[in-house]
Amino acid sequence: MQVHFIGLGEINMLNLAVALYKKGAIVTGSEETFNDSLASVVKERGQIAQKAGWFTDKIHDRLDAVVFGPNVKPDNPELLKAKELNLNILTCSQFLFEQTKLKTRVVIAGTNNSATVAAMVFHACVYNEIEVDYVLSKPTEIRLTDENDFVIIDGGNVIVEGGYQLQSIRPNIALLSDIYYDETSVQPDFDNNAETYGKFVDSVVKGGSITYNEEDVEVKKRVEASENPIRKFPYSTPAYQVMDGEVFVDTPDGEMPLKISGQEKLRCMAGAKWICQQMGIDEVEFYEAMATFG
Repeated sequence: MQVHFIGLGEINMLNLAVALYKKGAIVTGSEETFNDSLASVVKERGQIAQKAGWFTDKIHDRLDAVVFGPNVKPDNPELLKAKELNLNILTCSQFLFEQTKLKTRVVIAGTNNSATVAAMVFHACVYNEIEVDYVLSKPTEIRLTDENDFVIIDGGNVIVEGGYQLQSIRPNIALLSDIYYDETSVQPDFDNNAETYGKFVDSVVKGGSITYNEEDVEVKKRVEASENPIRKFPYSTPAYQVMDGEVFVDTPDGEMPLKISGQEKLRCMAGAKWICQQMGIDEVEFYEAMATFG
């Protein structure tokens, strides 16, 4: 497989290119300029991009796909040549779907808390020795294999083109943590931002599931309004106590001490539990893992 990435200056594009290279694909890429934090990574992976700039000779008819990043302009010379050659041109999230379409895609979405929930799910998998692929933002890391059944995808604003292409990933198991709007959002207003997440709920494959924070009014509204024939699992802040500065959560085996604190993180944990149970991790195994998360 040969793939060219246009716009490696975005960390998730670069990580996706590196992950594909590690799988054994022939990977090339380009970017107009690389900032200092990415320059060293690019230097280490000289096979992917040897120097900054756009090079139309990297675009040829032997490429299986051309993947372009969220900041690539329509008049980019490499993109124009790819269109001229009628190549398979994909966004980052469209390509990610193609690479994971035979897997169970577990996608965690939300304005502020998707990274926390995704990290908790991933930690529980590692603790219970379940091998998974992943696309994470904290740490910013991507792993793709041919063997693993599950892929955990942090569908937060940073990972997939500011949320514009969330629906392209078509999750089997999804979670929606929260919907907020501020001046950093890529959408023009709250309603457009919320509508993006409504489309995300509708994009879950038929027979799949959406786990959602019922304490967030907008999340609850968008999920309950969806006519998509999927299972819907609400979650909320679990029962807990604080004793001598330590947080204890109520579990089937009694009270368990946690390293995390605060209602928001505890609510994230409740959502992560639902996701993990759908991945084959039972409640006891999940709480054992969470006792070491923090």
